[in-house]
Amino acid sequence: MCGISALFLKSPGRSESAFRYSLDLIKHRGPDGRGIVWGQEGDKAKFGENSDGAFSWALGHVRLAILDTSENGLQPMGFDGGALWISYNGEVYNYLELKAELEQAGYCFRTGTDTEVILAAYVEWGTKCLDRFVGMFAFVLVDLAKRRVFCARDRFGVKPLYFFQSASGTHIFSEHKQLKAYPECSFQVNRQLLVDLLVDGVVNHVPDESLFKGIIPLIPGHYLCWNLDEPFPDLSKAEPYWELSGDIKSYTRQEAMERVEAAFVDAVRIRLRSDVPVGSCLSGGIDSSSIVGVASRDFGARVQTFSACFNGYSFDEQYYMDAVTRHCGTVASKVFPSGCDFAEDVENVVYHQDEPFGGPSIYSQWCVMRAARNAGVPVLLDGQGGDEALCGYRKYSFFYLDALLKQGKFGSVLRNALLMFVNGDQRLFRFSEGQRYLPGILRRNSDTIDSRLRPVAKLLQRKVWRLGNVDNRSLRDYQKDDLLRWSLPSLLRYEDRNSMAHSVESRVPFLDHRFIELCMSIPDDLFFLEGKTKRLFTSAIGNRLPAEVHNRRVKYGFSTPNEDWLRGDLGRVFEQEIKRSAILNEIIDTSLVQKDFTAFYDGASGLNAKKLFLIGSIATWLRVFNVEW
Repeated sequence: MCGISALFLKSPGRSESAFRYSLDLIKHRGPDGRGIVWGQEGDKAKFGENSDGAFSWALGHVRLAILDTSENGLQPMGFDGGALWISYNGEVYNYLELKAELEQAGYCFRTGTDTEVILAAYVEWGTKCLDRFVGMFAFVLVDLAKRRVFCARDRFGVKPLYFFQSASGTHIFSEHKQLKAYPECSFQVNRQLLVDLLVDGVVNHVPDESLFKGIIPLIPGHYLCWNLDEPFPDLSKAEPYWELSGDIKSYTRQEAMERVEAAFVDAVRIRLRSDVPVGSCLSGGIDSSSIVGVASRDFGARVQTFSACFNGYSFDEQYYMDAVTRHCGTVASKVFPSGCDFAEDVENVVYHQDEPFGGPSIYSQWCVMRAARNAGVPVLLDGQGGDEALCGYRKYSFFYLDALLKQGKFGSVLRNALLMFVNGDQRLFRFSEGQRYLPGILRRNSDTIDSRLRPVAKLLQRKVWRLGNVDNRSLRDYQKDDLLRWSLPSLLRYEDRNSMAHSVESRVPFLDHRFIELCMSIPDDLFFLEGKTKRLFTSAIGNRLPAEVHNRRVKYGFSTPNEDWLRGDLGRVFEQEIKRSAILNEIIDTSLVQKDFTAFYDGASGLNAKKLFLIGSIATWLRVFNVEW
């Protein structure tokens, strides 16, 4: 897990200090090593802090050492006598299997890293090597022999990779903030996406755009190749190497359980591979608890768990966390985030996130990652992706009932609705928590910001996606949307930036593409057995989970006391940010938002806590990155 910087210049230059600074800005991603390769005339490449002359391209890398922690693993790594160079971020978990296959083909390896395996796999299979990788990755590879650059990103975009083209050339990087290193680059807001965020609360939902105008993510599951002598690659020519299908198989319940169990156990198994300690996040929910259960009971890993807790709040999950700890014999570490602490840390959190975020739960994750690093555990397993893969969100129950209704299966609708009421999540029918999925006419005033929008914002306003105004869609369509667009991309950005801010590698077993492909092939009804979401999965996991988790009927997600925090120091901080943000006032009437804060403190009607938090987050982001309108 590391950080990448790459630069391809229009004309050979000497902007060494700017390039080095682009690595300084992400040293949190890689505290264990650093390297630069400077591309000079012809096929020459020099490794070192100084280029010793004009250069036409450069690869930089900061390293978080997880596999082969010796200096052998330093990057950028060369291969084939220096004909290939790579700067790589991530982990290819099946590197041992690939390494054995490549050794059979005659390749010799000098390191114990997966980086070297990627290089050999590219030599052997070309761009088709991507089909063989199981993991999370983003890399920039320079092939001097073929005068080619090869960039790729993992199937779900767990690891980031961005492009920005300035007058001088193409910049490639892991985090937006790296552009601060280049005087010719400025941060301009993507107005359309900012309005999308304000109105509908969606971010990172456009796969080839970001909230910064001109910063283009490489789309997950895509790669891009271009001529090394061409400093401005056509980013629209990125090609997919993987597609998420939704071909449903006719599995029986038993067959599906067996396949799910095998796929998930293997996903956890290969993510335990590490030369440094591996721990796990633990929320007390099914997903993180299952990871801990498999790691400890199948593989004897006495993982240290890290949890965010909230004494005195109804959504505190320590009862379930403690049950998992007892059941699995793990070592538990708990943190207790507070609104006062968040108020002190919020600017730093926004800086590391690069883009705004819509709720305070991100701070709980921030505190968990910090605790892991302080405990000397630089790798954490996490349950991200479980709800998308297994239809675990409450909304999926309604999508399923809606699908049955459209098929005319009225008896099944009534039977499943009754089972959900009797056996399902006790918070299932809290429609107030699903406002964003309802048609505008049914949404509460406290959830809409329409009356505060300036005319320029109203022109950009669009109804992104809601349950009440979609056509005939299958459950599989909703899953795909969440995995590839609406839910997962923003959660993965939060995960990456929170973990890497504290030099922690976060691994997500539920996003093993083999497991996701299996889940996408399971018949709809098996996701809602006995009125419970994830019943198929928990049955497959069996006694790896304690009874308390098996039987729980309330899903909280990653909850935090948002309203209490906003009524304290955090709200005052956000109020000041909003008050002094000239750019924010270009798109919403900030004087009205000030009145909303006052009403909120007094318990009167106005914008709700979630919306107020979002606006405060945006205002802070605009200032921290000096964003231009």
